Amino acid sequence: MSDRMPRQDVEAERAVIGAVMLDSRALDEISLRGDEFYRPQHEQLWDLILTESRAGRPLSPLALAQKLTSHPIQGLDPVYLHQCIEVAPVRSATAHYAGIVKGTSRLRRMADVGLRLQQLSGTAEWDASEAVLDEARAILDSTANEATGIKVRTFSAALEDAVNLWSSPKGRSYPTGWSELDYWFNGGWHPGQLTILGARPAVGKTLVAGCAAVAAAKYGAGFFSLEMKEHEVVGRMTAASEGIDIHKINSFNLGDPEWAKIANLTTKATEWPVYIEEASRITMAQIRATVRTWKRRGPVPLVIIDYLQLVAPADTREQRERQVARIAEDCKHLAKEFDTHVLALAQVNRGSTQRTDPRPTMSDLRESGGIEAHADNIILLHRNDEEMEGEIEFIIEKNRHGETGKIRLAWRPHFASVNSMASEPGDFRYGVA
Repeated sequence: MSDRMPRQDVEAERAVIGAVMLDSRALDEISLRGDEFYRPQHEQLWDLILTESRAGRPLSPLALAQKLTSHPIQGLDPVYLHQCIEVAPVRSATAHYAGIVKGTSRLRRMADVGLRLQQLSGTAEWDASEAVLDEARAILDSTANEATGIKVRTFSAALEDAVNLWSSPKGRSYPTGWSELDYWFNGGWHPGQLTILGARPAVGKTLVAGCAAVAAAKYGAGFFSLEMKEHEVVGRMTAASEGIDIHKINSFNLGDPEWAKIANLTTKATEWPVYIEEASRITMAQIRATVRTWKRRGPVPLVIIDYLQLVAPADTREQRERQVARIAEDCKHLAKEFDTHVLALAQVNRGSTQRTDPRPTMSDLRESGGIEAHADNIILLHRNDEEMEGEIEFIIEKNRHGETGKIRLAWRPHFASVNSMASEPGDFRYGVA
């Protein structure tokens, strides 16, 4: 390693370490590896911090000092931890100092590459110049790819991974809770994909999302509720899970039979890897940080956002359609970054009710341009109590990896559930006698 060590390198490293010890939530907003720190002590301490965080243990100076007694780091003691706390910035500035750490790490690597190239050219024979040039290019490419996160991926390696995926019984998909939808979506929710669930107000999109979350209790889900209060979402999921009349929950009129079912759910729910985040105003950056926190505790194959148009835009000066397009794009990036499936709810304009066929279409999605472009799948909900009493229609308007069409499911609003018409294992049958 080169001797380059501006003072800002070390000060920025201390600031980042101090900020994380002061408020562990700061760790969710930055991405640093131990080998990006200059001081070996900082690298070891950062690796310890990441280990403790993944295990769900506290990151306070006291907690880390106790760890250092059993895992000492030469040249670092509890006093130094408190010195880092003293230079810690406010949480909002942590990302700035993390950027300094990452940037200066890249500069040091560039300096190291320069030294290696100088050594190569200084010791090579004149007739080996082409071989030396090729080696120099390889070193430069490797360093640039490592610094920017670019991975050189051959088709052969990708095919090998794909064959391993195809050979598994069900591939990497997670059941939706409705076998009809699993069929159309090639097995269910697939990691890395974005599904938009659109409907006019009061048609039942939050109810459907709650059922999807209950079905995901077997494998893991996170629910961002931007419109409803936490207890309202929990009430709907409870009704769907246990077949309890939602009106009795909302009116606080629960009898002994209902309380027995709730007691049963209370026991089961301790094993559910399902998370709920209530926020009336939240940005995609905050959603990303929250999902990162959930992922530390285990897989989260499904992330539900209710609903997309309520997510706070990163730039309030942009036109509304562009804001929504950026949010949809960020939802797709979220799915790929965390290897999860994002189910984002969206509002549909009421204009379709004026047509001969009142079924919504993709163009009825509010600020629809960017949503259509970034979604892998688009499901639109339709109900008409006169023509299809007790039923709800899933209109698959876009299916990037399959066909489009319509699915009819049983509509059970008094149990806050949408049931499959089929009787396959895992299908929703809640609220049915």
